[in-house]
Amino acid sequence: MFELSHLLLILLLFSGLATAIGYAAEKHRLPKKLLHHPGVYTLSLGGYAGIWAVFGTISLAGDQGYLFLAFYIGTSAIFLFSPLILQPLLNLSRTYQLSSLADLFSFRYCSQWAGSLVAIGTLISVLPLMTMQISILAESVTFLTPIFSQAENRFAQDTLAGTFALTVIFTALIFGTADIHTHGRHQGLVINVAFQSFIKLALFLVLGGIALFAVFGSPTGLEQWLQEQPDKLAMLSHSLTSNNHRSLVLIFAAAALAFPHMYHLALTETPNPRALSHASWAYPLYLLLLSLPVLPILWAGEASNLHTPTQFFAYALSKITGVPALSLLAFICAIAAASASMVVIAISTASMCLNHLILPYYPAKTRLSVYHGLIPLKRALVITIVGLAYVSYLTVNELPVLTGFSLASYTAAFQFLPGILAALYWPKGNRTGLISGLTVGFLGWGVSILLPLVSHDALGMMPVLQKLFNLSEDSYWSIAAAACLGLNMVTFGFVSITSKTDEEQQYAAKICSQDDLSRPMRQRLALNSVEEIHARLSEAIGPKTATDEINSALHKLNMQMDETRPYALRLLRRQLESNLSGLYGPTVSRQIVAQYLPYEQSEPGKTSEDIQLIEERLEDTQNHLTGLAAELNKLRRYHRNTIENLPIGVCALGQDGEISLWNTSMEILTGISTENAIGSELQALPAPWNRVLIDFLHGQEEDQYKTQVDHNGDQRWFTLHKTHPHDNNQTENQTLLLEEVTAVVQLEKELLHNERLASIGRLAAGVAHEIGNPITGIACLAQNLKYDSDHPAVTDAAKDILTQTQRVTRIVQSLVNFSHAGAHGSQLVFTPVNLFLCADDAIHLLSLSQRTATDIISNKIIPGHHALGDTQALLQVFLNLLKNALDACDESCQVILQSFDRPPFIELHITDNGPGIHPDIQEQIFEPFFTTKEPGEGTGLGLAMVYNIIEEHHGQIQLHSPVSENPPRGTRFIIRLPKALPDEME
Repeated sequence: MFELSHLLLILLLFSGLATAIGYAAEKHRLPKKLLHHPGVYTLSLGGYAGIWAVFGTISLAGDQGYLFLAFYIGTSAIFLFSPLILQPLLNLSRTYQLSSLADLFSFRYCSQWAGSLVAIGTLISVLPLMTMQISILAESVTFLTPIFSQAENRFAQDTLAGTFALTVIFTALIFGTADIHTHGRHQGLVINVAFQSFIKLALFLVLGGIALFAVFGSPTGLEQWLQEQPDKLAMLSHSLTSNNHRSLVLIFAAAALAFPHMYHLALTETPNPRALSHASWAYPLYLLLLSLPVLPILWAGEASNLHTPTQFFAYALSKITGVPALSLLAFICAIAAASASMVVIAISTASMCLNHLILPYYPAKTRLSVYHGLIPLKRALVITIVGLAYVSYLTVNELPVLTGFSLASYTAAFQFLPGILAALYWPKGNRTGLISGLTVGFLGWGVSILLPLVSHDALGMMPVLQKLFNLSEDSYWSIAAAACLGLNMVTFGFVSITSKTDEEQQYAAKICSQDDLSRPMRQRLALNSVEEIHARLSEAIGPKTATDEINSALHKLNMQMDETRPYALRLLRRQLESNLSGLYGPTVSRQIVAQYLPYEQSEPGKTSEDIQLIEERLEDTQNHLTGLAAELNKLRRYHRNTIENLPIGVCALGQDGEISLWNTSMEILTGISTENAIGSELQALPAPWNRVLIDFLHGQEEDQYKTQVDHNGDQRWFTLHKTHPHDNNQTENQTLLLEEVTAVVQLEKELLHNERLASIGRLAAGVAHEIGNPITGIACLAQNLKYDSDHPAVTDAAKDILTQTQRVTRIVQSLVNFSHAGAHGSQLVFTPVNLFLCADDAIHLLSLSQRTATDIISNKIIPGHHALGDTQALLQVFLNLLKNALDACDESCQVILQSFDRPPFIELHITDNGPGIHPDIQEQIFEPFFTTKEPGEGTGLGLAMVYNIIEEHHGQIQLHSPVSENPPRGTRFIIRLPKALPDEME
């Protein structure tokens, strides 16, 4: 026997230990692998099995035999069929921050009243359950303390119950109301409940083992005792022949979905979908282990002829064995079972009541300020709910009555089953049908089940129904619960079919339905940037809160504050509605978003389906698709991969002008990532692609060949194609195709260049033949002339004539070599060339012409710069470039020659400040026969020969024009020639 103070100390110590472990998890002082382990999540689900599931089932087994298994089987069934129910609910809960059944109903049926009705019904249902747990724990004082006075016993019970209620409130306040942002998991709560669930299971198994071996000696001894008690086995078998067991299994299964603490533990606190898959078999195993000690403890008490109430047989094991510590183990087991369950019930029910009974009816004008009062409100609700349960315990302190009310709570949860199944699998169900069905079902439940519990003579319903349907008292309540469910379902179905379902409900139904993957028509947000969203949301919930929520949403979506894509803004709006649902509930969050972040009113036929969202959902659910749906998804992925891997860029536009498809080739060709392109409009794309695509889209041509695009300093050519709308009066989805033809254009240019070279070759051969003989004659006459006269002027003239004839000869030969790549190279003689002297010779030759003003040429080439090359060929280069510069300049211009040492090259700059060369013709100036001069004044071969000579010297030539930007004038040729090494100059 223990003193009351001892029990209170044990209660406080155990609760303090569990709270400390949870607090360590909350502060991340436990291993991360442990916090996210699926086994910990499975153990936390054990918090649903409260003290009634441990000690109450012993009483149920004593009265109804195997019917006690209905609780374990019904709860396990929900997890065994997890892919059909829990997994879809988990997807919805994680996506839209639905933390309770009221949230689900409010979201699915778009009804504030539906959420409020569920919240009220849930509150009424869980209060008897909480009261019964307090009562069972308090009544354990009778079996643990040496108190014989009824008044003292009552005082001790109330004291223990009050202390327990305070520990529940303290734990719930620490783990359930510390953070206003409820979209995150409560790590501390999960670990706290998991620890207590483990202790509960371990101690209950120990008590069952002691009952088996201490009383019967072995399983064989138990079997022998049962054979001597045929009435016990008969009672167990008889219970399976009644209708109660079928109804009970279904009732407990529905309760596992409807009660707030299971919804919270299974769906809100799950770390990831994989953990739920693990729990789908691990949690039924946990319940199986929890059910094993029930019958051994029951039979041990019956074999010992105990006069203790059946639900307290576990405490009496200390009397049977003479070991007082066993009653202490039973007491700790009861604390763990009741505490874990009540803490989660208090937190989840408080959130439900806050979101559906307070905030929706809070004045909109004061909602901004109420945000900072959410935590105090939630704490007040936690205290109120636990306080109501304690007051109910003080008022109704009769355990049989509380047990009856608890069973009534489970039957009340039965009425939510049609709404849950319709939310997932019947899109035609609407709010009118739901509310009508729940109203009829709860009225029937109140009249046929609740009132008879208050008084057997209440309205005379129970005797009348028993007589009318020939029912026993034991089977009456289960048949009544099934009948109320039937009325609920019939009313729900009939009203839903005969009433109208608005577009908002149809949208929610499509989201929730697992068989319908369609999405509503895509709408454009009335706001065009994140900054505008922040400004409008600040009006509703305050600047600081709006900043926090927008930053959280952007981080989750991996977006930036400068986001302007319509598709991205729609995603941000959905995420904000989801986040706000975790704060205010789906009803209030929907109101805030609809009022402050509205969509534009679009004309019929001007919107298109949100293909991206359909694709994302199909990708997320592809592992769950079966049959024809799986085959169609494979076909979709095949065609999608085909489009993605096409060597041609594909861009698909919706009716609203948004980009819905941007394949890999498009990403490579344009340099714009798919992530940035999807959901954008063409005008929002970076230059030059916005202009190119928009001009082509709005043009009359369906095909546009060889479009030149300047991209990152490179000139590229593309061919564009587009689909043609079948109806000119209606905007349709359009597809643009982009194909790069730069290589083709360059090949065409090369072929054209080669053709010109061939023409030059034929021309050069004729020129060489026709000019060769006259030039030879002129050379002979010039040689004779210097022998015929000693006059210095004549001698110099003869030298100049010979020089020019040699030049003409080399020009003709160069013209021939120009058409045969490499032919010239065999005749070039590479020696160190003094570039200053070579340029000076060119200037001197140009000065022989009376029309050429060489005085504007300034030779600033460093005399010591030598290039490795052919002197005559480089002289030709200087002559052609300087001649072109002089032709383009007037007397006020200036031509400057400069040189720079750029190992392994010598870099020459030939710069003039003339009018410059127009950008449109700069790529053509090195082509043969291209000239800007008047007919008869130029052949167009000068720069082509220069280019060929520089190439043969393994050098480079570039053109920069204009040289100055303000005003845009001047031309500069930059030539790089191999630098002559010192040993080559010796």
